[in-house]
Amino acid sequence: MNMNNNIIRLLGALCAVSLTVLTTGCIEETLPKTEATPESIEKSSSSMEYMLNGLSSFYMDYDTWGSSGNTNDWGYPCQLFMREVMGEDFPVYDSGYDYWSHIESGSGLRYAAYYSWFYYYKFIKNTNNVIALVPDPENAGKKAVHCLGQALGLRAMLYMELSTCFEYRTTQVESLNSEAQSMGVVGLTVPIVNEKTSKTDLSNNPRVPFYTMYRFIMTDLNRAEKYLEGYEQATKAHINRPVVYGLKARLWLDLASRFDREPDALAKQMSAEGASDGYDDLGINSAMDCYAKAAEYARKAIAGGNTPLTEDQWMNSKTGFNTPQSSWMLGTYVTSKEEVNTGYYYCTFIAQMTSEPTWGMARYGKAFRMIGKSLYDKISDKDWRKNSWIAPEDAGKTDIPEKYRTELKGGDWSKLPAYTNLKFRPGSGSISTIETGLIASLPIMRVEEMYFIRFEAIAHTESVAAAANEMAAFLNAYRYTDGSYVCEATDLDSFITELMIQRRIEFWGEGINYFAYKRLGLPVTRTYEGSNWLSSQRLNSKAGYTAPWMNYVIPEYEKDNNQGVILNPDPSGTILAD
Repeated sequence: MNMNNNIIRLLGALCAVSLTVLTTGCIEETLPKTEATPESIEKSSSSMEYMLNGLSSFYMDYDTWGSSGNTNDWGYPCQLFMREVMGEDFPVYDSGYDYWSHIESGSGLRYAAYYSWFYYYKFIKNTNNVIALVPDPENAGKKAVHCLGQALGLRAMLYMELSTCFEYRTTQVESLNSEAQSMGVVGLTVPIVNEKTSKTDLSNNPRVPFYTMYRFIMTDLNRAEKYLEGYEQATKAHINRPVVYGLKARLWLDLASRFDREPDALAKQMSAEGASDGYDDLGINSAMDCYAKAAEYARKAIAGGNTPLTEDQWMNSKTGFNTPQSSWMLGTYVTSKEEVNTGYYYCTFIAQMTSEPTWGMARYGKAFRMIGKSLYDKISDKDWRKNSWIAPEDAGKTDIPEKYRTELKGGDWSKLPAYTNLKFRPGSGSISTIETGLIASLPIMRVEEMYFIRFEAIAHTESVAAAANEMAAFLNAYRYTDGSYVCEATDLDSFITELMIQRRIEFWGEGINYFAYKRLGLPVTRTYEGSNWLSSQRLNSKAGYTAPWMNYVIPEYEKDNNQGVILNPDPSGTILAD
């Protein structure tokens, strides 16, 4: 078989999604050996690029259920959007064309995460396929090893997100907690499917406890760090060492928060050290060890060369949050209309998030995505990020204030309601041509996140004063127009509150604040004076607990194919709108 055929067949295997594969119990674990080998990777200068593009293209894969136009089946960006929907800063203006009201109202959660389960495991299957091609990295060439490192880093990220979403964490609803306890799901994450998992194993593959999942993920990251030595990103969709450092910073902070809040979890983790499962030990003795590791890896990620977004980059009406920029460590990479669902354009991140296009769900169906009033009111007028959303006093005007940057004219501008977002722009700023406007990339990891991880970590390991000073220096250097920001927090609780305000502003709409809410047990508050949440969606949760709707429900179909799995309790209707 010649090399061109090898490459074509390999790409097909990496990118194609079987319409019949719907559960972890049905995932094929490896590619046939005739598809590609480490030797074939070495012989072709372009084959590694093909393989990596085959992986990164799955970020934008849609219709993975095989049902055209599914309103929550549009790839990795859909996962970001869904996580935003669960928070407190992402209200919709009108529910007529809001495809997420079943989640926002907390009334239809039983099937809400089915697509997430299937999508993540199919993406993991693709990483397993690549990992299986390099079984002996010590004797493989540099290109093959770099390819392996990419797949390991990506698999680690996917499992980090998947396991956090589907792990049941304690809620304010005692009946749910009791049900979870009696079902035996407390402390369980998700089943591990790797490149060595057999079909027999898939049919009886239990959810692993958190202390096993952490070690599994860390093992992948350790290997990725090793095998990506010398690799330089070809595109922002590829993982390099700084991205691995960023993933480690995320993971160490997650561990630190958990062990800080749950000393018994730390004891379980430490007792799992030295297990015979082949996964690396964490080598820690305390939550403080984990905070120190988080700070260390955040610093290493920052040193990778990425720089925070400037005001001009952030606010650009043509390229803002749709084109890879200096701060993007990892992101989707879309360059042609063939990569997005133009046939069902409303099933895309851009159509559902952006406010300016005439063809988007906002202008078409008034499903404008806004910032929550309570958060908006906390943004200083000296913070240029505030102009990412329309101030109440500027809504309805035909004269566009100079502080906003937009492709709209006055008449169309006046149709945008207060608090509507201008953060995300259609591709090339195209507000009238769908095919152009949908060609847009999205950030998955920005270097700014590493700064915030570092602030939180050093608040624990050094002092609140040190963290407050560093956060103030960052905001005054990069976000405030006059250097006037002062962090007045003097204790850890007040600092975390202030840090989260700034995190929520910085990463609004990017799908990562969900993880902070879940690891810290932060309250979701949608009911307050002047709330711009729809009355049916004003759900509130209590501090110290996970909002019930943030515990994803595992599909019942999984049980049909995997007898070892235990499902989560259904939180639908357990919290009602105030």
